[in-house]
Amino acid sequence: MNNIRNLRKKKGWTQEELGLKLGINKVTVSGYESEKRQPSPDMLMKMADLFGVTTDAILGREEQEPFGRQIIVQPVPEFDDEVQVPIVASLQCGYGMAGDPFTIIGYESVPRSYIEKYGKDICFMYAVGNSMFPTIKQGDLMLCYPATWWDDGTICVVNIDDVDTVKRVYHAEDGGIDLVPDNPKSKSRHYTPEEIEDMGIRVTGRVIRIVPPELQAIPRRKEE
Repeated sequence: MNNIRNLRKKKGWTQEELGLKLGINKVTVSGYESEKRQPSPDMLMKMADLFGVTTDAILGREEQEPFGRQIIVQPVPEFDDEVQVPIVASLQCGYGMAGDPFTIIGYESVPRSYIEKYGKDICFMYAVGNSMFPTIKQGDLMLCYPATWWDDGTICVVNIDDVDTVKRVYHAEDGGIDLVPDNPKSKSRHYTPEEIEDMGIRVTGRVIRIVPPELQAIPRRKEE
């Protein structure tokens, strides 16, 4: 049995308050506590930071002790270890129109290992809208790769009636799906199995990296 409920009560938070801090809804928190839903690895890390414990403590695998996370310095990739990945669209972090996925509007570098891990079809898309704030902000570059499967809480590209949106995706108890924004001011949406079929709803990709505007490449200025 996990310790999410005990950790929440020690903080004096309601399920709704914990959900707001994690960017999820009360129903999802309840599902985690009853173990009807399993938090994704990213969500476990988010909880660990929030509660000040290890992920093992959250899962009930060890005593709940405060910890200081070890900082592991990753080597900076050399130029030869990077590849250029196309920026192909502007994608709504909301419910709206998608950009043209076949128009390359720029390039951004990633480690070559990303190609080996996720495949040659990875691409960047600019985020439009604020429903995934603060995780994804307006103007951020989202690195995505084609995928039709997901773990609960994964940030995915979801196609609804031929319009794309970016949300955290969860399996619903009725066999449908829940699309949940990180911004507590935005509303979650539930789709039944019938709506999924009628509207052609499908997960088409997963977001694996976010590049904020201040870290995006700037074209080199020509010398006079």
